[in-house]
Amino acid sequence: MSKRYTVLGMSVVLALALAVPALGGPSNPVASTSASVKKTANKALKRANQAKKQAKNALDKANSANSSAASAQNTANRAEATANGAQSVAAAAQSAAAAAQAAADAADANANTRIKDSHQIFGSATPNDADASKTASASCPSAEPVLGGGFVVGGTDPNEVTVTTSDGLIYGHGWFVSAEAISGMVPTWQIQAVVMCGTK
Repeated sequence: MSKRYTVLGMSVVLALALAVPALGGPSNPVASTSASVKKTANKALKRANQAKKQAKNALDKANSANSSAASAQNTANRAEATANGAQSVAAAAQSAAAAAQAAADAADANANTRIKDSHQIFGSATPNDADASKTASASCPSAEPVLGGGFVVGGTDPNEVTVTTSDGLIYGHGWFVSAEAISGMVPTWQIQAVVMCGTK
């Protein structure tokens, strides 16, 4: 009976020693492993919290950068709109200037074609004799347009002469006239062409 109690008592002491290493028994491998796992878990949790904090900081910086980028884009858009407006105004001004220049050129060209004055030039008179037909001409300077022309019949018997042609020169820059004695008449006469020239 006492041996049975002795064995029972030793069993209790051994159980307590296994459960509580401080009582002098060998270390409990289950307890040691549990403590190690808990320590590792705490470290992992701590690192996870640090990583979470870093991620939050990175997210905040990313949001700030995104906000700055959006603001910069808005500024760029406004600048582009302003530039486009200025370009449109410049193009309109250039178009107006071109139209004004074209109008000025047209007015200048029109003014250059207008005649400011005119004067007459008498050509050389034919000999004063009894030839039955005669021709004469007069020319304007090359820079002056021919506005018209005429003739002067002179001599002893100018009334016995008929003018057959009085017109601009076909191959020249002046006036041409031709005349002849009236049939049955033998006048002494001469003819001279007159051309009217315009000045600009």
